[in-house]
Amino acid sequence: MAGTNVIDWAAQGPDDIIYAYEHDDLRTLTSVTVPEHAVAVFVRDGQMQGVLEPGRHLITSANIPWLTKLYNLALGYGETPFKVQVIYISLKMFNGRWGIRGMIKAAQGYEVPIVLMANGEFQFRINDVAVFFTQVLGGLKSYTTGDVNAFMKAFINEQVTQQLSRQYYMEVLNNLEQASTTTKVLVEQYFSQRGIELLSLKIAEVRTTDEDQKKVFEYLQFSSANGEAFRRYEVMESMADAIGNSDGGAAMGAGMLLFPQMFQQLQQQPQAQVQQQQAPKVLCPYCGNPNDYPYRFCGNCGQPSPQMQQQQGGMMQGQPGMYPGMQQGMGFAPGMQQPPMQQQQQPPAQQQQTGGAIPAFKNCPYCGQDISGLPKTPKFCPYCSEQLM
Repeated sequence: MAGTNVIDWAAQGPDDIIYAYEHDDLRTLTSVTVPEHAVAVFVRDGQMQGVLEPGRHLITSANIPWLTKLYNLALGYGETPFKVQVIYISLKMFNGRWGIRGMIKAAQGYEVPIVLMANGEFQFRINDVAVFFTQVLGGLKSYTTGDVNAFMKAFINEQVTQQLSRQYYMEVLNNLEQASTTTKVLVEQYFSQRGIELLSLKIAEVRTTDEDQKKVFEYLQFSSANGEAFRRYEVMESMADAIGNSDGGAAMGAGMLLFPQMFQQLQQQPQAQVQQQQAPKVLCPYCGNPNDYPYRFCGNCGQPSPQMQQQQGGMMQGQPGMYPGMQQGMGFAPGMQQPPMQQQQQPPAQQQQTGGAIPAFKNCPYCGQDISGLPKTPKFCPYCSEQLM
């Protein structure tokens, strides 16, 4: 049986990763040409015997010492053929694509898994021929580029799925570049264990189902700073639409039963606004202090309001501490209790709030009127004009 005298990889394409020479009966003095960026692996009985670097090689025991064992397995030296398989492995950089469908955690604080659909690209090259042969080629049925590509696609899909499942969907979605870098760092060690260098990995797109996307959006809406308030607004808006579209107020009654607190807030809010509008401020003509309209005496200086002056017909010419329609030394207005003389001469002892706050009275010690609703104790009582501070 005649042996092969010339071996080369003449039809190497740009996407070819490996090529197995079709004949395995070689003769001594056979010429083996290895192209640039590739190596030739000699295999016998499934075991790698040696590797030839790029260049033209003449198979002799003198030039290639590790072939001596193969020669001994033949019938003799000289022109006797011997069985050995030559496999070319390219060391160039190759591009690949990946795509997965799996599960991933939705977001921090929302650990419910959702469907993940992602795809992207990656680049790799073979950097350890011996490890690549034993860990990858040794498990393949045949030595073809299609078999290697099928292995690479399944392998990277498995690794990316495992690593992305440990991350959060929203973090990956919001920063694909960072997620790509993180995933590459996590998976490249598994490629290195198989004699492959993972040069780059890019996540081009991540998405989920419409149902899961809605769930994630609602969670983020509720967990945001104003999410709860916004949700209440939506509920109340829906109630308003239902009330407006109802016949005979049926929806209004249902809304009051289902959402009593919200309905009460809706009813009270316009009333509070009306009350605020019904309490305008009037500036005192003496000191400029704002007082609630209508007022009798200024809470800052104790002077009577213009309305009081008109009602009294100019009678209010005494000291600011006088009651309406009274001269100093005259009695007190009907229904009023006369305070002690020492209280007329100086402001009464004031009650202190806890923690040293502004002094406050619940009732005026002179006229007995309730002043607890005022934001702070005025200098003069707005009802009797007596000095409080």
